Amino acid sequence: MQIPVLKAERRTNSGTKAMRKLRANGGLPGVLYGRGGENINLQFSLRDIEKLVHDADHVVELDIGDGKQTALVRGLQRDFMGDHLQHIDFIRIDLHDKVRLKLPLKFVGTPRGASHGGLLEVMRGEVEVHCPASRIPKFIEVEVTQLEVDQAVRFKDLNLPEGADLIPNPEGLVVKCAQARRATETAAAPGAPAPGAPAPAAAAAAKPAAKPAGKK
Repeated sequence: MQIPVLKAERRTNSGTKAMRKLRANGGLPGVLYGRGGENINLQFSLRDIEKLVHDADHVVELDIGDGKQTALVRGLQRDFMGDHLQHIDFIRIDLHDKVRLKLPLKFVGTPRGASHGGLLEVMRGEVEVHCPASRIPKFIEVEVTQLEVDQAVRFKDLNLPEGADLIPNPEGLVVKCAQARRATETAAAPGAPAPGAPAPAAAAAAKPAAKPAGKK
């Protein structure tokens, strides 16, 4: 596993106003904590963090200037619209550690059942694992080509990294090839009664006879 180096600087300013100014100048605030060390407020280039997110890198070497520290991305905060990064959290790790994290799932192929009207229905887009830090992949591939209609892939079927433990229920559904729902059209023939309505003869029989007109 190749570990990217991420440049960081210690951050002395805090507070909403200072953070807005940092972001306006192309920076992003963050923090490093864990393993009994001090919490260090950091700042990064927003471009560097966007590349980190795009490349789906989970483990990095933080170059803080006075040394490098191996860290795991622990959290990303975005604005209320979900469009812009606001903050990033890192936790110190050792590559010999096992760490708990969520890995994205990448679905590969077209299910066989698609030729019979099946549709791919994704239930989970990520999986939580307890994984050796040195073996964390960018994502886990899920092969769906073999799926016929009504067949599914469960968590227990995933190809996890060596030494990784599955956290969710192994029987939980990840993805399935579902039968496409088709609208049933019940077009009534011309002159046919609506469902539940009495037939014309029955309706006529049920209608009370008209009373003869009284004599004047």
